[in-house]
Amino acid sequence: MPVADTQTSSRVLIIAGEESGDLLASAIVREVLKKKKVNLWGCGGRRLREAGVDVRVTSEELSTVGFFEAAKNYRRLTKIMDRLVEEAVSNGTTEAWLVDFPGFNIMIAAKLKEKGIKCTMIVSPTVWAWKYKRIFKIRDRFERVLCLYDFEPEIYNKIGVEAHYIGHPLTTETADFKKRILRDGNPLMKVPQLRNVFKEKRPIIAIMPGSRPAEIEHHTSRILDGVRLFQKKHPGYVFVIPAANENIHAQLSKYNLPPDTYLVEYGAPYVLNLASAAIACSGTVTLECALFGVPHLILYRSSWMSYTIFKGVVRIPYIGMVNVLAGKFIVQEFLQHRLKAKHMADELEKILQNTDYRKTQQGELAKISKRLTAYEPAKQAAKILIDRI
Repeated sequence: MPVADTQTSSRVLIIAGEESGDLLASAIVREVLKKKKVNLWGCGGRRLREAGVDVRVTSEELSTVGFFEAAKNYRRLTKIMDRLVEEAVSNGTTEAWLVDFPGFNIMIAAKLKEKGIKCTMIVSPTVWAWKYKRIFKIRDRFERVLCLYDFEPEIYNKIGVEAHYIGHPLTTETADFKKRILRDGNPLMKVPQLRNVFKEKRPIIAIMPGSRPAEIEHHTSRILDGVRLFQKKHPGYVFVIPAANENIHAQLSKYNLPPDTYLVEYGAPYVLNLASAAIACSGTVTLECALFGVPHLILYRSSWMSYTIFKGVVRIPYIGMVNVLAGKFIVQEFLQHRLKAKHMADELEKILQNTDYRKTQQGELAKISKRLTAYEPAKQAAKILIDRI
């Protein structure tokens, strides 16, 4: 696609250390390059490379999982950091767009600022939930912050940080998904094991135990116990567990599923598009439930040590993002000792059998969805970034 601005291009370092960051960053890059000639290089994945970024370090080289893994790889990550900074200085980079991945990006921002390179943080860490003191490092090291949630800019503005709301990338992804489904149909309806389910028009409940191995291990057996208890009173429902990739599918395949419970190798949107309700691990999937208008319950369980540490530093009473956005419990959360089969079965019954209760949650989710879809994140971010290079 031709570039509108053909002036001498600026050189910008972009770092996206995880898949979600790579997805958002690539969308922003495409929007930027429609309007301005920019020489982009740095760290990312396949999508950033396809968008036109000269990827020198892959996301896989940066990715670590958990505190101990990060500590173990500290020396290696520091070497990568120093290499990127050295190259930025030598090639005349003037700006850095650092996407999500706060542990690494807040550190490298200090080094880049020392060299006179201006940094923009794209995706605020959850300073409003825990580790608030990070906000002062962000203030000292970044020129501005581009935020996914509408309440975040005010937090930064109060301490003198330029911050902008760009919207959540999940809204664009969901809108595009819905268009494809409307055009091509939902392939889930052609899965052989589900043919009779759709033929008989049986209601579907989505089960989403998490995407990380530890989450699946902590949640799945407990969820399935809740399903069995629910089925004793309500045998007409069908439960579908989406597995977004073969690794998740392989882990979930080890569980003994109750009757009328099916594991499919499709992402959550395919199931939510057809679901009457959902059992959801806390995370991005709760926002997907809101965008699809699916009433749900939220659960989470971790080791007691991790939970104790978390409870000691968390600043808000909610864990589910829909509740954080609403500022109240619009969806029930079942955490740690409250994650019991009876609690889940009872809540699922209320969602599906109590019309007023169901409509109330649907109404609150619709409000969240409307807030989330107010902006197109990539276009909004690109506009802000172009104005400053």
